[in-house]
Amino acid sequence: MIKSLLMVVLPAFTLSACMGSITVLSVPEGALISSNNESIGIAPHRIELTPDISKAMLKAEGSCYEAPSFTARWASGAIASSPVTPLCDGLNGNYRIFIRRPVDAPGLNKDLQVEARREEAAARRREARAINNEANSEEGGPSLISIGGWQIY
Repeated sequence: MIKSLLMVVLPAFTLSACMGSITVLSVPEGALISSNNESIGIAPHRIELTPDISKAMLKAEGSCYEAPSFTARWASGAIASSPVTPLCDGLNGNYRIFIRRPVDAPGLNKDLQVEARREEAAARRREARAINNEANSEEGGPSLISIGGWQIY
């Protein structure tokens, strides 16, 4: 029994432990991130390094993979790009790519306001989650489930 359980758990654990990620961050946060002229998300944006994604990545000299260039576009219209980034820890590494807003681009206040609104929204979500978790832990007693007109405790 234990042997068969290990045969199921260990491969799943090994596979999940081998998957890395790339996190694309913008400074300030909240820029629209794109790669190869395709929008992929809002910074910070995390990309799991799955075997399918790795097929699209080129291998550089010394067997390092290469993450493509990413472009960040802020609400003000400011644009900056990252260079092609070597991923020398392979597909199980966790990489962070920072894209900084050009200091001479106009509209910095607008971009800082967007970042502040995103932070406020995240704080409200964390607070709501904490309240929900507290309410769930206070209930403590048996939970009532209603299925097809039957009430089950």
